[in-house]
Amino acid sequence: MRHWLIVDVATAALPDAEMYLEGTVRAPKNYKDAQAIADYIAEKQAERTASAALDMDLARITGIGVMLSGGWTTIHICRDEVDERTALGALAKELFNNPTIVTFGGFNFDLPLLMRRARYLGVNFPTIHLDRFKSHHLDLCELLSDRNPQRRRSLEFYAKRLGMGITKTLSGAEEARVPETGRWDDLRDSLEHDITAAYRLATWMGVIRDEAEAVGF
Repeated sequence: MRHWLIVDVATAALPDAEMYLEGTVRAPKNYKDAQAIADYIAEKQAERTASAALDMDLARITGIGVMLSGGWTTIHICRDEVDERTALGALAKELFNNPTIVTFGGFNFDLPLLMRRARYLGVNFPTIHLDRFKSHHLDLCELLSDRNPQRRRSLEFYAKRLGMGITKTLSGAEEARVPETGRWDDLRDSLEHDITAAYRLATWMGVIRDEAEAVGF
């Protein structure tokens, strides 16, 4: 196959995501106690803000993990928009070489998010073909589920099922809160886990057949 590139993205909500969310959170009419109403509204607003981490227009990139043919791996941590632009620019440089992009769930999230965020930040970024039936890019989640949403399992499931012996440091929800918690080192480890797991899964599936020794696994 042509040279490949594995990519995984971590996101969080924009700091001001709440101001763009439509509608107003209100407590149910049967809530009478002022504190209960305030607690309900605060909880629902927090849930809305958290969901913005998965919104193409309200998410920011906190990290990008990349592995290239030959075994070269890098993790870009993005604490601010300057870091985001740098990481997106570095990834764009590799993508302009037209590799086969390998992701886990990338057609639905990672790839469109990368293009949308690059547009918001004014980064020159290639248009990635997202037709999962015609594109040469490989979404391992889509392939394993036969493109049936009801059969999709997580990358962590396959890491356990195949006995990879690697542990993910952060859940998706914890990744989305890293700008608040400051767990940037854990985020780096989490992205490295996902890139490593995706590589091993791709080799197990037979869609990547080279560089196994070079990567050092």
